[in-house]
Parts: sequence; C-alpha cells; structure tokens
Amino acid sequence: MIKSLLFTISAVILFFQAKPQEGLVCVKQNPKVDFNLSPAHNQKINPNYNSSINPEFNWNINPMQNKAINPELTDEINPLHNLSLNPKESELFNPMLTNILHPKHPSWKGRYLFDSSDNLIAFVSVASQNILLCFNKEGKWTCYFVKTGRGTFNQFQLSGEWTGRYLCPDSSEGYNLFNKEGVWTGSHLK
Repeated sequence: MIKSLLFTISAVILFFQAKPQEGLVCVKQNPKVDFNLSPAHNQKINPNYNSSINPEFNWNINPMQNKAINPELTDEINPLHNLSLNPKESELFNPMLTNILHPKHPSWKGRYLFDSSDNLIAFVSVASQNILLCFNKEGKWTCYFVKTGRGTFNQFQLSGEWTGRYLCPDSSEGYNLFNKEGVWTGSHLK
C-alpha cells in the first residue's frame, strides 16, 4: 500500500515538473518524460561515469588537446576564416533570413538544450550537418555551433568568436556541453 502510494505521488510530481516543458519540447526529446535521455538518470550518457565521452579523459574530443578540432588553430572550422560556416555571412544558414530555422516558425523542428536538472534552456536548429543555431527560451538567436572532424561542435558567439565551449557526442543521439577546461557544464542537447 505504501509503495503504491509513494509511486503515485512520485508520478504526479514528475507529471507536474514536466508539464511546463510539455508545450515547448517534443515528448520524444524530453528528458523529464524519458529518463533514458537524462544524464542524471542514465550513466551511459553521463560524462562523469563514461570516460569515453569525457574530454578530460578522451583527448581526441578535447579541442585544447587536439589541434585539429581547435578553431583557434584550424582555420577550416573557424567561421571567422571560413565564411561558409558563418551563419551571419550565409543567407541559407541565417535564421533572420531563412525563417524556417527560427523556433518561432510554425513548422520548426529542431533540438533542445537542457540544464543539469533537465530544464529547457535553449532551442537548437539544425541549419546543416555542420551548423547548429542556438536560441534562448524566448526565441532570441544567441550563438551557433560548428562541427569538427571528430563529430564535436565548437560554440561561437554571433560575432564569430569561439566561446571555448563545445558539444561532445553522448554515445547515444545527444550531446553534452563542456567548457574550455573540458569540464562538463551539466547541459545536454537532445
């Protein structure tokens, strides 16, 4: 009796926590609905438990240790030097000119960035296989990501300057966000 009561109370709490995100996040990509998508509940996609997806231990995915994926050292992946990767220079990848890339567009489909508590913090549009556009919860374009040869994505300000942050694959279909020092921010992309 007590177990079923605790289960019911837990389910109700989970429902009400996920409810505010419900209208904004596709259910298939919501870690508050599917715990397999949450690094807090799934050690396989948590870099604190899986060293192969942690750039502190896997230098292949760490731009401070791997020159080929460091945009300060490799012009091919730096949008200040390779303008074809700069959404401000390309009408096709600029969400202010190609409206379907903007999360406020009625037919927008994209990805979502969550904090360590699985709360929505940003919308992410896939502009191409090499460029991801990032918008805050209000729909303001804030930054973008450029893909490297290792499948990671470096984060850039709209000005084209590298923030030092980067996304690394989480061994599933998502990504985890790391700072320049290789420390996981707790944020994850689904």
